Amino acid sequence: MEAISTIVRTAFAVARRTQISFEDPLHCHRERSRVWVEALASQFRACHANDTDVRVFSKHCPDHKADFKLNELLYDICVCRVAPVQSAVHKKELLYITDALWLIESEFARDSRQTLLDFNKLVLGSSRNKLFVGPQVRDNDSFIRVLLAPAAACTGNVFLALLPHPALWDSDGQAEPKFWRFAGGQWLPE
Repeated sequence: MEAISTIVRTAFAVARRTQISFEDPLHCHRERSRVWVEALASQFRACHANDTDVRVFSKHCPDHKADFKLNELLYDICVCRVAPVQSAVHKKELLYITDALWLIESEFARDSRQTLLDFNKLVLGSSRNKLFVGPQVRDNDSFIRVLLAPAAACTGNVFLALLPHPALWDSDGQAEPKFWRFAGGQWLPE
């Protein structure tokens, strides 16, 4: 699989190119956030296209609704390995999750409280890899310091990406995504 930074950068480029036509900034930002999550989920689907036992769940993609009766599993994006089991009475093939490969949460609020609320979901989850995507703010170092203790409470590999806020996606001097990996009790730049 590609490096997480490559996946995020590609998804961000796709999301930025997507034309959003809301005059109200709030609706525009919300729609850009939705487009971003689906672009990122699409990148994970592309990375796992040859893995027939991997499913990528996200809110606006109905690909797995027939098997699981829902689009998303507790997280903005969940990348899982699945296996079949027979139903009790009719011996119909059902799928269950054998392994969570990636749990991903994305929150563009420039508020450390809201960020922490969504990051807590990653602490609760069991996965090999976890990614939190948040907004770039004036003081990124202070912002990500808030996430040190919860990152330490996570299992698996923990990654952090800060993207420009959707309000800035139209500006020409666009900042690039920034990446960190949690290791040794600190955020290490990727």
